[in-house]
Amino acid sequence: MEKIDVIVVGAGPSGSAAAKKCAQYGLRTLMLEKRQLPRNKVCSGMIMGPVAQSLIKQEFGDIPENILSQPRCLKGFIFHVPGIGSKRLESVTPLTWRRDLDYWMNLKAQSEGVKIWQAARAVSLKHIGQSYLLKVEKDSVEYEIETKFIIGADGATSFVRRFLFPDLRVRHAQTYQECHWGELELEKEYFHWFFPIEYSPSSFTVHHKDDLLVVDVTGRVGQTKELMRCARDFLASNFGFTFAQKPVWKGGCLEPIMYRALTSHLFLPARENILLVGDAAGFLLPVTGEGIGAALKSGILAAESIIEALESGEPSDTAYLARVRDIVNMFREIYPYFDRIVEETRAGGQSLATLLCDAYQSTLRIF
Repeated sequence: MEKIDVIVVGAGPSGSAAAKKCAQYGLRTLMLEKRQLPRNKVCSGMIMGPVAQSLIKQEFGDIPENILSQPRCLKGFIFHVPGIGSKRLESVTPLTWRRDLDYWMNLKAQSEGVKIWQAARAVSLKHIGQSYLLKVEKDSVEYEIETKFIIGADGATSFVRRFLFPDLRVRHAQTYQECHWGELELEKEYFHWFFPIEYSPSSFTVHHKDDLLVVDVTGRVGQTKELMRCARDFLASNFGFTFAQKPVWKGGCLEPIMYRALTSHLFLPARENILLVGDAAGFLLPVTGEGIGAALKSGILAAESIIEALESGEPSDTAYLARVRDIVNMFREIYPYFDRIVEETRAGGQSLATLLCDAYQSTLRIF
């Protein structure tokens, strides 16, 4: 049986940030990823807002040119409400593919001494005295690893979260993405939100990346393929875009909807020496769906909380919950926009583009 100081489950931005920070403090750190690296990830790939951009620079350095896509930076966002109008928000936003961005962060963490097991699946977890015993399956072999600290960075359907809170019911939204060769008569250096009133409360987004047109729809679980058909029909009839029978790439992911539980403190993303970060903690911003900034911030805070716990001899959850209070308060500030958007849509949507722009601007201002 192997012993390690910190196990980080999940190799996204929050996992890499947490693991790298722990290793820099001299802790033996293992990061697990259930898929083979590098792996594709459904995401816009936008590094939105000053917090995410500054944290990446601070923790990982400047993003290399070969990690960025074309265009390398977006000028901002345009919110379209068909038949009513559009609103533009200027905001310089680096653009990349998450496969490339995440793997670059993985390698940065590894260079600091983080041990990475890929294609490694957490099977079971149990508490033993002052430590935890995690069983991991890798290459059809099961390993048992003892550790004092676990950071759950394993996304919307987190194994670690289920262990901590087996009775917690988490609602999810679903995002479905398709990439097609070609381009639309839309400004390539902007990210485009389309909010047709008849699809309310669902919407879809379009942006150009390299030589591809990327279309995302978000809705209830099981609804997204129908929404994609609607988005395709809209783009074909309004822009004359001819979709190939099969996209170049397609994929889906779940997004946790935990805003009310977090802001009402019905759910606390930590217990003793197990800390949840990023999507596993529900840190996905309302309205915009931005998650990279909150993921990086919570991953760093988790590592700092572990260091404090080692110095004080106290469990790390107290320090971590105090540190993430500001993130939860930001959610409390942003969440009312969601209800206002629904109300405005029901009222006809005359001010919807402006309201969406205001919601994005508030997110960028505080995160």
